[in-house]
Amino acid sequence: MDTPRKRILVCMTGTSPQVVTETLYALACRSDPFVPEHLVLMSTIEGAELARKTLLDPQTGWLWRLCREIALPLSPEKVSLVCLRGRDGEPLPDIRSVEENEDAADAILGAIRNITSDPATEVHVSLSGGRKTMGFYAGYALSLYGRPQDRLSHVLVSAPFEYAPEFFYPAGRPGQILIPLRSGEVVDAHAARVTLAEIPVVRLRHALPPPLLEGPGSFTDAVRAAQRAVRPPELVIDIQSRRIRAHDVVIPLAPALLAFLVWLAEARFLRKESLTCPKERPPNKLYAAAYLEVYNRIKGVLGGTERTAERLAKGMDKGFFEETLSKLNRSLRDALGEDVARHYRIEGSGRRWKSYRFPLSEKDVRFEALPPS
Repeated sequence: MDTPRKRILVCMTGTSPQVVTETLYALACRSDPFVPEHLVLMSTIEGAELARKTLLDPQTGWLWRLCREIALPLSPEKVSLVCLRGRDGEPLPDIRSVEENEDAADAILGAIRNITSDPATEVHVSLSGGRKTMGFYAGYALSLYGRPQDRLSHVLVSAPFEYAPEFFYPAGRPGQILIPLRSGEVVDAHAARVTLAEIPVVRLRHALPPPLLEGPGSFTDAVRAAQRAVRPPELVIDIQSRRIRAHDVVIPLAPALLAFLVWLAEARFLRKESLTCPKERPPNKLYAAAYLEVYNRIKGVLGGTERTAERLAKGMDKGFFEETLSKLNRSLRDALGEDVARHYRIEGSGRRWKSYRFPLSEKDVRFEALPPS
């Protein structure tokens, strides 16, 4: 039996902190309730202060009133109020300048990345509350880092309660909470209707390389990585600098791995052949000679190729072939992420004696010097 995941609700909050209680109410009262065990509120300095006064005050906070009203299992230690910080480490007073927008994006992305890094969690992110850019960044961050179990929504409140600053959630019985409107009219909070619109998420987590999944990384870095994933494959091989560029990512490779890649490419494009994994005995001398020719080209005349030449003196065996291939594929996966690396991964086909061939067409591969990094 699967262990239930820990449920976390993430809300942006600003000058309308009531969206937090409205979202909680809507989630808890729907046909398939989502009752969070942890609540994360994210805001700037002004929004955080307002949340403390209106939602989190131990005596009068509307969050605790709602928890008592509908028996939500939240307590102060299960609520995190996160004040977004800028690149200088200081809390953001607001989000008005270009720099503040960039800092808010990075801070929200980092928080969502950290929250979704635990496979034992199920995260629900609300777009409501805070500045519009905060909601946008939260939704985009969930698109970049969200897992299948994570959800995104927007809360909807019926008129005239939608713009009533005194309204925080529908009352349980008539006359319990009366809301004064700016027009002077007083309305009964029992009549309010709060619903949740769930928003489909385009999930791009699979397109991000491991360094961005583990962090740190900026919002811009993550977006660029996701954009790279939808591009067609293109490989540039720089023998002199011992680097390749795949999907616009420059990847240094050890000479043994680069030689293996070039050997396979030349076998396909120059000799029009695919290679089979050699047997353990006897080792393949033709493979060893062709591979060493490429290896010496990469290392140079005084490059110190004796150890590799010595290992392949009797030919290339199955162990060398499979070990080098595995290391090459792992290097690609670590740099590009699983989804992008599949375009470049070298895999065998066939049942008994697998045939290996370079995975790209000749038009997608170039040999040239890459600019300095």
